[in-house]
Amino acid sequence: MTRLKHWTMALAGGVSLLAFAGFAQAQTLEETLIQAYNSNPTLQAQRASLRATDEQRVQARAGRLPSVSASASISRQHTESSSTFVIGGQNLTSASESDATPKNYSITASQALYQGGRISGAIDQATAVIMASRENLRATEQQVLVSAVTSFMDVRRDAQVVEIRRNNVDVLAQHLEAAEDRFEVGEITRTDVAQAEARLSGAQAQLSAAQSQLAISRAAYERVTGTPPATLQDPPELPALPDHLADAAEYAFNNSPQLLAAQYAEQASQHAIRIARGNMLPEVSLSATASAARDSNFTGDERDSVSVMGRVSVPILTGGLNRSRVRAAVAQEEQARYQVREARRLVTEGVTNAWSGYVASLAVIESSRQAVRANEIALDGVEQEAYVGIRTTLDVLDAEQELLESRLTLVTAERDSYVAGYNLLQAMGAVSAQELGLNVEIYDPSASDRGESGFPNLDLTPWD
Repeated sequence: MTRLKHWTMALAGGVSLLAFAGFAQAQTLEETLIQAYNSNPTLQAQRASLRATDEQRVQARAGRLPSVSASASISRQHTESSSTFVIGGQNLTSASESDATPKNYSITASQALYQGGRISGAIDQATAVIMASRENLRATEQQVLVSAVTSFMDVRRDAQVVEIRRNNVDVLAQHLEAAEDRFEVGEITRTDVAQAEARLSGAQAQLSAAQSQLAISRAAYERVTGTPPATLQDPPELPALPDHLADAAEYAFNNSPQLLAAQYAEQASQHAIRIARGNMLPEVSLSATASAARDSNFTGDERDSVSVMGRVSVPILTGGLNRSRVRAAVAQEEQARYQVREARRLVTEGVTNAWSGYVASLAVIESSRQAVRANEIALDGVEQEAYVGIRTTLDVLDAEQELLESRLTLVTAERDSYVAGYNLLQAMGAVSAQELGLNVEIYDPSASDRGESGFPNLDLTPWD
């Protein structure tokens, strides 16, 4: 046995062990998508990032609510004093000492009454940022699900390629055996046998490469879903796709997460201008303090006080800082506006490319099927002609190779067409667990949008 055969058998055995490591039952595409939706770390990380972003609105709303703080202190004081005075010409000295334990308590409450619109601007900005983050989560979910579809189809394609390559090795081995028999009886020359040997060696090398590619695709599948693939069933029909490119583009303009995220980012930048301009306006606040002191100077000493204070602060001169912040915010809003235009162009390009790829893949499938049928007929004819001596062994091997290539092309075209369909759906913004009807608990991003108290978000009327 040659070294090439040793490597081929070793690789085949490794792929077989990987197959047995997966599930025993056949696996559907929906099961693959469910695994990716529930366990993919990229998607889980994006969900956690959104939950962190949700807290920005809670923090912004805190500016509307009163703040209350309390403090208490206790200390121990020991005092010694002496004094000297003259009475009747005599110096007299008096000494005294005392101990005290002062206690102080205070509670302060403050409420912002007017902040120049900065609080409402911060809340609206945080809301826009959260909405943009939700669209980014939707984009990540799309990417993960399409990656799961792609890895599913890659494993199926590579498994079929391995099977085709293996069958080709078997067929070429039979050809070589038949060529050697015919050479023994003098029907063909040594050249014909050498050609059959060369084709068989090449087929064995291609089988090894196909098995290696299958192992790579299986590893990618496990990375996306968290589990190795089992025997994969035929995928279902593609979800409904639009009939025209214009329909796909119109849907994408209303649903593309990339475009919607850019639009929300533009809104956030507009609210940032409000916040920057609010720094130039007066601030009005109200505070109240209640305090109590016990044993401050001597035992039994008690003092209580209550104070209420209104405060108005007006910025007069900041060295141009506030105006510079406004100009910077206006420039950032202009940048965000152009980024929306760029996102719209990217959506148009993405939909167009995905549509063209899908349409082209359908044409490739049809031509590949015709090529397979034609090559099967041609191979049958060449084999019969070679049997009667009209064709050579090389002619038969060439016909076998052409049929092999057409079958491989068909397998690849079927995979490319299915993936292209999902790429089109992704470009349109139409890939999600809900739209695909997956049997999972749909992640609700608004469910995590709660304050520290656990109460859901409230549509508060702005106070400032």
